Amino acid sequence: MTILELNCIDKKYSQAENYAVKNISFEVKKGEILALVGESGSGKTTLLRLISGLEHPDAGYISLSGNKIVEGKKSVPPNKRKVGMVFQDYALFPHLTILENVKFGLKESGVDPEKTAKATLNMVGLSENFNKYPHQLSGGQQQRVALARAIAPNPSILLLDEPFSNLDAMLKDQVREEIRQIIKETGVTAIFVTHDTRDALSTADRIAILHKGYLQQLDTPRKLYEHPVNAYVGNFFGRRNEILATATEDGFYTSFGFIADERSKKFHGKVRIIFRPEQGKIKKSPRQALNGRILKTAYYGDHQIIKLSDDEGKSISIRTNPYKVFPANSRIFFSIRDFELEEAF
Repeated sequence: MTILELNCIDKKYSQAENYAVKNISFEVKKGEILALVGESGSGKTTLLRLISGLEHPDAGYISLSGNKIVEGKKSVPPNKRKVGMVFQDYALFPHLTILENVKFGLKESGVDPEKTAKATLNMVGLSENFNKYPHQLSGGQQQRVALARAIAPNPSILLLDEPFSNLDAMLKDQVREEIRQIIKETGVTAIFVTHDTRDALSTADRIAILHKGYLQQLDTPRKLYEHPVNAYVGNFFGRRNEILATATEDGFYTSFGFIADERSKKFHGKVRIIFRPEQGKIKKSPRQALNGRILKTAYYGDHQIIKLSDDEGKSISIRTNPYKVFPANSRIFFSIRDFELEEAF
């Protein structure tokens, strides 16, 4: 069941040269978590504001729960849209307890504010903190209060603006998992904006990647990572390696060595071999292996990245385990698996 539909949405701010978003169309299913991802100025926050009613599009329509909330000059006011919002800075009232913060949005909801607020705070794991004030809570707890306040009125859709940006690295992983679990348990449909690819990959059911106001691709995290529709999407989750090769009947000749691959028969002349660092594998034996000279290594604790160079000075990166030390300027053997091929024009 489709909860939210955006159809051919355009938005251009006054005095701006380019559109903030242009010709955006997509649907969000009931119970789905969708991430809007992109660089600064890509249009992700604009889309959130258009859905919430804080901005009005220049063209297109928006439908929520089967009802058009925006079309032409018609626009349902933000407070009538049944949209829950969690702001980047949480926007909690500092002079109210967390129970009073959650009750605040329930005054006209037709439910018992006290009972509903307590039940929602229990659900997000804050049952012992009803009478505390926001400044007495950790960042993760404050975020859960903001989430409780947003979902207590039972919204049709929940919008979150950079929900993990104010958390330190050690807390982020834990909070991401908690927030996803809470959203899934309530069954609420959610859209969140983030610039952090790890937030999107680990939390969202689907991800929409925006670039300069245009939707590049919307798909599951796995499909976006493994089968990007263009170079921008492919490099968004970490840069990929490209090796120029010559196709023959038996495989591909590259500056790092020969790769035996039957797919070479489908190509003529030059091709690009494209792969991510984790698709390279260090080998002990030179048999059917490529080779390169180590320029440098970067250690990350649970893995290391090795930068290799061919004899022409072109470089690639390979991700490997952190346990072996690779001396600079030494030569190593490696192979590549599951790489993509493109014609080189």
